[in-house]
Amino acid sequence: MPDSAPATLLDHLRREQANATCLYLQYKGYHWNVSGSLFRELHLMFDEHAKTVLDTADEFAERQRMHGARAPYTLDEMRTLQELPAEDGRPADAGEMLERLREAHLEIIGGLKAAFQTAEEIDDPGSADLFARTVQLHEKMEWFLREHLVEAAVPSEGLHAGTVTSATIVTSSR
Repeated sequence: MPDSAPATLLDHLRREQANATCLYLQYKGYHWNVSGSLFRELHLMFDEHAKTVLDTADEFAERQRMHGARAPYTLDEMRTLQELPAEDGRPADAGEMLERLREAHLEIIGGLKAAFQTAEEIDDPGSADLFARTVQLHEKMEWFLREHLVEAAVPSEGLHAGTVTSATIVTSSR
């Protein structure tokens, strides 16, 4: 298997490893700093998601090694390779944390789908499977985050029902 992966596939694997590392750190930062009425629930969920994301980083690095390539590991390399935007200041509250994480998952899902297509085109079922499984993980985490966000305003004329116009935190117990 060494040297069998074209540069574009390796670029995808490295990018997703870096995105996962970045998202892991974001989750841990939010885990440490979340507060409010949903502190316990969010604190635990952020930690659980962080562990899931970190495991994907490891799988992407190992897949690079299976292809005979070097896996990046320094924070400088991760910053260079990641496609997630750097955070612009700390979130004001738990709602902003949830929305930022949700946006990061959506960004990653888009990249994973493109990576899946590349793996399919070069007939690399192992990498395609990794990308597909990881899409499912991110979709589930995005869903959990989305379920914590609710519509704050009644849809007005021209908006479809279910359109989120601004986000707030669900405060009722489940």
